[in-house]
Amino acid sequence: MQKRTLVWDLPLRIFHWALVSLIFAQWLTVEVLDGYMDYHAVFGYSLLGLVIFRIVWGFCGPKHALFSDFLRGPTAIWHYSQSLISRHPSTYTGHNPLGALIVPAILIVVGTQAISGLFVTDDVLFNGPYYASISTDLQGTMQWLHHKMFDVLLVIIGLHLTAIASYQFLLKKPLIGAMVHGHKNIQAKSGIISSKLPLAFVIALATVAFIYWLVVIAPPVVEMDYYY
Repeated sequence: MQKRTLVWDLPLRIFHWALVSLIFAQWLTVEVLDGYMDYHAVFGYSLLGLVIFRIVWGFCGPKHALFSDFLRGPTAIWHYSQSLISRHPSTYTGHNPLGALIVPAILIVVGTQAISGLFVTDDVLFNGPYYASISTDLQGTMQWLHHKMFDVLLVIIGLHLTAIASYQFLLKKPLIGAMVHGHKNIQAKSGIISSKLPLAFVIALATVAFIYWLVVIAPPVVEMDYYY
């Protein structure tokens, strides 16, 4: 018997919407607003923290947040794709095999962009905390990577939104609501009984401490030459 059951834990939902908000803020502070590079950098550091949190959570979070629960092989992806074509997709409590690919894709692309951002400059007022610690050639590579990864991210977001719309209107599966309240109408035994909030708090605190160390304490001191 199906009933309204918790599937997506609270830390995972917070991660999801924080990721959406910060990516939008990143775009806004570069493409729309001028003079907000300091905010852009802070949002980037926050995104790196989110990626680190999600990777750790993928190994110790509740069942459907675990990578082992939703990352499947080519055969499962192929069979699920075939079921989509027939308009009778197989049912999964968590991520389906095809949709699950968005998770590592987002983590890799956002993580790469956030890390490369530590080594770039806007050639005006902002230098990443590690910009001066690498060679000129590597600076150019990081600059290129930082911008190209955002283009890749836009493609991934477009595909993701298209998939959500297809599920919402063609397959009548409301994915957005579930990521807000965390519940689905499923067999109760397939859901989760806890969001593991104390563990999530500890991991989040450790992640914040690491990011602070990475961008404030650890960067090398740049020696300035003064001429009189």
